[in-house]
Amino acid sequence: MFFCKKIRFFIIAHEFLKAICEQKKINALDYKIITDEYGLILELFSKEEENIKEFIFSLPKDLMFFHSSSIDLSISDMASEALKKSGAKLVAVESCTGGLISKIITDKPGSSEYFWGGFITYDNRAKELLGVPASIIEKYGAVSKETVINMAEKGLEKSGAGICVSVSGIAGPDGGAVNKPVGTVWIAVKKGIAKTFLFLFSGSRKEIRDKAAQTALLIVCKELNNEGVDSTIFEHYI
Repeated sequence: MFFCKKIRFFIIAHEFLKAICEQKKINALDYKIITDEYGLILELFSKEEENIKEFIFSLPKDLMFFHSSSIDLSISDMASEALKKSGAKLVAVESCTGGLISKIITDKPGSSEYFWGGFITYDNRAKELLGVPASIIEKYGAVSKETVINMAEKGLEKSGAGICVSVSGIAGPDGGAVNKPVGTVWIAVKKGIAKTFLFLFSGSRKEIRDKAAQTALLIVCKELNNEGVDSTIFEHYI
């Protein structure tokens, strides 16, 4: 008899997850990584259930940031479920994602119940019209921790919603610099105290934008579910 456990992972490269599994794997346990439309599924097999539990416990805690106990839920499903359960409405302030967060949320019927709407602040002037001080953008840049915090704060202030997520990044193929290469994305979530996250995504312009939008909603889910979201740098989630 074999015990089997399936774990869902989002926004993680297949090669990166495989490397982690090889590093942590024990002899009495086998695994398989499956790619589907939502991301990756890690299947664990062992004759002893404790071996599976031990392996899962050994995984880096930041890696577990992007796992869902229900492998059949899409990011849209997870976000809508978390928002309905919390009773909070979401507002999105988007720069590089250009409305993709709003699209993912509103792909589901009935999303007006938990989605207030969004602001697409693509140009710096649009950010300023929302209320982000020009001095912040000039000092730190449009793609910065300080700017996304202000975007999230102003989004909540203007909308009166319960939670805000903001995104600003460099999707490419141009516009990168040594200290901010293409794929650099800052995300902020604000429900109480604003929390920020820095990512370095790889791929095409479309892939970077898709990953940024999906990740933003995953962060919203974790915040609403009180799953210990901290301001963090996730440069290896590519």
